[in-house]
Amino acid sequence: MAEKADILLIDSSVQAVDVARRQALAERFNLIYYDCDSKAQFIERLKPGGPYSKVAAICRNGWLKAGRFATHLPFGPDVVPHFPSSLRIICCSGHGYDAADITGLTARGIWYCNTPNACTEAVANTAMLLVLDSFRFLTYAQWCARYDWNASRELGNQAVDPCGKSLGVVGLGDIGLAIAQKCEAGFGMSIHYQGPRRKLDAERALKHGASYHSTVDDMIPGIDCIVLAAPYTAETHNMLSEKQFSLAKSEGLRVVNIARGRMIDEQALLSALDSGRVVGVGLDVHANEPGINPKLQENWKVTVLPHIGVCSRTSWQNFEKTNLDNLEAFFRDGKPLTPVNHIDDKE
Repeated sequence: MAEKADILLIDSSVQAVDVARRQALAERFNLIYYDCDSKAQFIERLKPGGPYSKVAAICRNGWLKAGRFATHLPFGPDVVPHFPSSLRIICCSGHGYDAADITGLTARGIWYCNTPNACTEAVANTAMLLVLDSFRFLTYAQWCARYDWNASRELGNQAVDPCGKSLGVVGLGDIGLAIAQKCEAGFGMSIHYQGPRRKLDAERALKHGASYHSTVDDMIPGIDCIVLAAPYTAETHNMLSEKQFSLAKSEGLRVVNIARGRMIDEQALLSALDSGRVVGVGLDVHANEPGINPKLQENWKVTVLPHIGVCSRTSWQNFEKTNLDNLEAFFRDGKPLTPVNHIDDKE
């Protein structure tokens, strides 16, 4: 009987386990559960003769930001060179893959799969709330209800409904489009978007279409609120900074970020808040997580969340399904379903 291949499972403390599918997987493969205390220990276990030295696949499941492994970065450039030659595929929960060394993995012939569209609903709902909060200052109103009722009266001259306003989405992918659809349907907002190319199918998915802009600088002067929903890359680092905020309408811009914190220059954001160029902010992500810029944390007219947009049981169920689907497809057909990279078939 052929020896079972090893699959290393990196499980979060927050996830939805499909017991039946995992039991079926265990009949075909030797499942090893990751329990490393550090990256150094992980690298040590990958060495020849170590417990992870023959893994054919690694599957990271559930909410990556929760549990004892939340700070572990097992797919970074300092780890990839230590992967054994037996490793063929990595499946990891989430849309983003900026914490993985995709270039290094591709050079090693290792597939990397994310779970696109798995948490679209949860993140889009969070973004919609943040858009509303950026116009109505409801986080501040909650603080007033608890601590200073009369202070809430100042909102009478500040709060604005988003109905009929213009929304600019950076990154009209699955999540960005879902945000645009919800804000169009729920608030009657007109939609603008920016990305590397025009997306006609996405435009047609919106009842009233959308206006495309090739640059963020071109889009900002005509919108009331901007939502960041694009991948974090070297090109999108600090894509909202002093120059971009200076282009806002005289009545001010609302800023919502559900992508990655470092896409916004936080010092420039604070300065724009002080000057009135930015008048409302909703952030689920932050430049230096875990944690929040103290000046943003202290400003109750800024809505801040602890990177929790993904947090829904629906997301965990979809993560598990997509990861297992990718594993099964790879071992059945030699190619996964949702690869980020492309591996040439050299056989």
